[in-house]
Amino acid sequence: MDDVNAILKERLKKNESLSKKMDSLAERSNNGQLSSFSGVFKVIPLQEQEIAQIRGLIEFYKKNNQNPSGDLDELLSITSEVKAINSQAIILHGERIKKAQLLLKNYKDGAFSTWLLYAYGNRQTPYNFLQYYEFYRALPPALRERLTDLPRQAIYTLATRQGDIEVKEELVRSYQGESKETFLERIRSAFPLSLQDKRRTTVADQIALSLERVLEKASQKPLNLSQIEKNRLLGLLLDLNKILK
Repeated sequence: MDDVNAILKERLKKNESLSKKMDSLAERSNNGQLSSFSGVFKVIPLQEQEIAQIRGLIEFYKKNNQNPSGDLDELLSITSEVKAINSQAIILHGERIKKAQLLLKNYKDGAFSTWLLYAYGNRQTPYNFLQYYEFYRALPPALRERLTDLPRQAIYTLATRQGDIEVKEELVRSYQGESKETFLERIRSAFPLSLQDKRRTTVADQIALSLERVLEKASQKPLNLSQIEKNRLLGLLLDLNKILK
């Protein structure tokens, strides 16, 4: 009988402990400290520039007599969660792609590439995920969170460049929210491609590509330009012609 009482007392203690934990979770949820998102993804605070952009969006699109302060906080939270999901998803993809790569490396050439096509429908997307993951793993833990701030394309480019990891770390550390194009230029300056590298593009290539896009856009539909607009475009063409001479 004593053994039965001891067992009942032990179960009662466990139930009381569980009840206290549930009460604590309920209180945290009521206070807004707990959501279905917490504990699954690590949410990283948005940068000041990102906060300013969201605030500007709310202010620009709000209707008359609307008080958007509460909506701003919620939208900032949602935006931060979305960024965390995107970042974590790439890492999870990369981790599994790496496992498949290691598993298939002892098979005939082409096994891994074929698997990528089966799993993703293309090769470029999973290769980008893999490069992101390997670069993420190469960084010190304190710097890994910074990757969520960088433009995604810039991370892929930085990951594939041959060079000192210390220089790459400094580029990540020194990122201050500049545009993708500006940061890519910093990467190209720090890690220039060799003349033999097929990925290398010259300034002329970049200008030609930009002009081709402009011509394509201009030819899509009739341009109803004012004389002032025509003169402005002609002036730009004349300036370009002077530079090329």
